[in-house]
Amino acid sequence: MSAPFAWAQNPASPGASSRQQAALGNIAAKIVLAQGEVTVLGADNQARRVKAGELIREGESIVTGKDGELHMRMEDGGYIAVRPNTRMNISQYQANGSASDRGIFGLISGSFRSITGWIGKFNRDRYLVRTSSATIGIRGTDHEPLVIPAGSNEGPPGTFDKVNAGGTFLMNDAGRADVAPGQAGFASPDRKSSPRVLDSVPAFFRTTPNEFLLDGKHDAVQNSLDQLREQRRADPAQSSQTGSNQAPSRSMTKVNVQNITQSQTGLINKQEINIGNAVKGSITDVTAKGVTQNQSGMLNQQKMNIGNAQ
Repeated sequence: MSAPFAWAQNPASPGASSRQQAALGNIAAKIVLAQGEVTVLGADNQARRVKAGELIREGESIVTGKDGELHMRMEDGGYIAVRPNTRMNISQYQANGSASDRGIFGLISGSFRSITGWIGKFNRDRYLVRTSSATIGIRGTDHEPLVIPAGSNEGPPGTFDKVNAGGTFLMNDAGRADVAPGQAGFASPDRKSSPRVLDSVPAFFRTTPNEFLLDGKHDAVQNSLDQLREQRRADPAQSSQTGSNQAPSRSMTKVNVQNITQSQTGLINKQEINIGNAVKGSITDVTAKGVTQNQSGMLNQQKMNIGNAQ
């Protein structure tokens, strides 16, 4: 990468300091695919390499190289695929199933494809993509914002937005243009000209090698949104990605589980489990009592101590 980065460990990891933990923003997404050169910058501008399964949070930025591509499943059930040669950030994000939910993204250069989740369906005025020349709003959408900086040989500088489903609008101080499926809009970097709908979709909107992963994604996302949102409204503290919308805790946690019914997979019957420091990579002590023997050969009335539980 051309820009110098200060490399850091993932701040959500067990080894992160309490200061890093406190600085974590809301969970925004879970990475589904990270391919090629992909870097995530924390709110403190510390950079880290990422892989599938890791979390992206509010306040973080994503930078991809010429072969970089990152896909992430958003907390509101949506999906974003970040294209190569892109710089973007998640400025504000909250997905609690409430009227205050929001998704505000900054796009500096490059492009991403966004299939909006319940924020785009129920809180449309609180989903925005901001660039240096325009603000993009949506109406329950599968769209591809794209920014070409001045001096690029990719095409004319400015903000573009291609719509695959639903609809978007581009807005600046001079006016607004509404973009329908199969169209692309454009906003000039001078902000003095009103955005407009182009006669055709520019050729620089190109698919990526992993585009097939988005086939049918729009319909699948839309069909699940009501249920996902109701689940979140019932328990706002729960994250669809991890089971908790809070940073991992290293404090002692006691979990008492009793009268668990034995199953074919060997679940423990009538047990009591005490778990301390239940964070990946830490020492975990598990005490099980009253274990019923099952097909996998577990012994009755045994005690198990397990270290470094994953």
